[in-house]
Formats: sequence, C-alpha cells, structure tokens
Amino acid sequence: MKKLSICFLGLFLFSVKVFAFDYFDSDIDYWKQKQKEKVNKTKAKPTFNWKKQLDQKNDSFFKEGSHTPPAAIMELMRDPSDKNIKNWFALIEKKNKLASRLHNKIAEYLKKNQSKLKPEEIKITKSNIESLPTLDPNHDRFRFRLYFESSCSHCKRMMGTMQKLQDRGYYVEIMQIDDNKKIRKALPFPVVQATKKELADKKINAWPVLLIGDLKKKVVYRLNGYQSMQSVLNSFSKIKN
Repeated sequence: MKKLSICFLGLFLFSVKVFAFDYFDSDIDYWKQKQKEKVNKTKAKPTFNWKKQLDQKNDSFFKEGSHTPPAAIMELMRDPSDKNIKNWFALIEKKNKLASRLHNKIAEYLKKNQSKLKPEEIKITKSNIESLPTLDPNHDRFRFRLYFESSCSHCKRMMGTMQKLQDRGYYVEIMQIDDNKKIRKALPFPVVQATKKELADKKINAWPVLLIGDLKKKVVYRLNGYQSMQSVLNSFSKIKN
C-alpha cells in the first residue's frame, strides 16, 4: 500500500511537471512578463469630404444643421425639369385635396356635435379649418424667386409670404445674397446662394426683391420691398388673361 501511494504521488508529480512544462512553454504570457507594445490610441482626424458635400446627389448637400428638406423638394432642386415641376404641382394638388376633404369632414362633425361642444372649441376648430391651404387656380402658371439678405427685417417677413404662396401650390425659390448659413436653419425652404454675376445682371442692389415668372406670357415681373401674400396676388391679377 505504501509503495502504491509513493507510485501514485510520483505519477502525480510527474503529471504536474509535464502540465507545468506545457503551461509555461505556451505562447500565452499568463503572468504578463513580456513587455507589451505600446498601442497608439490617437487616431488621425478624418479630413472633411468636400467632394461628397459638393455632390448635389447627396442629401447632405441640401442639409442645413439638423434640417433636411423633404425628398420631393430636393429632387426638384436637383432637376427643375418640366416633368419634375409637373409632379411637384401634382403632389401639392393631392395634398390640397386631402386638406379639402378634411375641411369637409370637420365641418360635418361640427354640425352633428354642435350641441355637445363648447363655444371656444367650435371657435378654435373653425379657425383651424380656415387656416388650411387652398390650391390657387394659377399655381402652375406663375413661379416666384425671392432674393433676401439675412439681416434684413423685411426679408425675414417675406418668408411668411413665400410660405403662404408655396402652400397655395406655387413654385418658390429662395436666393440668399449674403453668406450667413445660420439663418438658413430656420427657413422652411431650400436656399441657394446667389452669385455676384446674377445680382449684377438683374440689378439687385436693395432687398427683398421678388421675381414673378409668367410661364404663359414668357415674361418676368419684379416687386421690390416687403409684400404680403394678398399684395403679391393682387399685383398680377390684371395680367392673368
């Protein structure tokens, strides 16, 4: 029995020696005794990709801050072809039909539930209905291009007019005279930088300036200074025939 124990102990020690030999002979540095190579964690700062930014096929070309214009507007800006403009008008017209349907449904609801609703609720609802945009019959004949400067107070007021014209189905272009990119973030339109040559050719030395293109008569009309939506519509009401 004693001999057996000695043999077993010897076998165990032999096994340990063999295991220990294999253990320390491996390529793994379990005790971290090998000097590790220093890893340079500093990454080179990526250069700005101007080629990608200048590509109008890329959505970031039109992006201003966190605002990206709707896909339809970007497509129209990329390619203002007759086909795209026609589709743009069709899109606005479809939106207008949906707005008109909503208008009628809300009016029906008010009529059915007038006795159940509070006076202030009826007033607010009617006000919201009246604010829904309606498509102008001449939306596909006239186009608008506004030249503005970011520090001009009248130019800023004109943005409300341009929004209303766009809501009525008109094609609207916004041309910025200065290079202040911060103002563009708050605008609901894609903005294009006006060139010095363009400003000189059109003799634009004060702003805002609104150009109205008549596709039927092939002429361009000009309005200087701030204009309300109604004053814009009134200005060319006599030339619709």
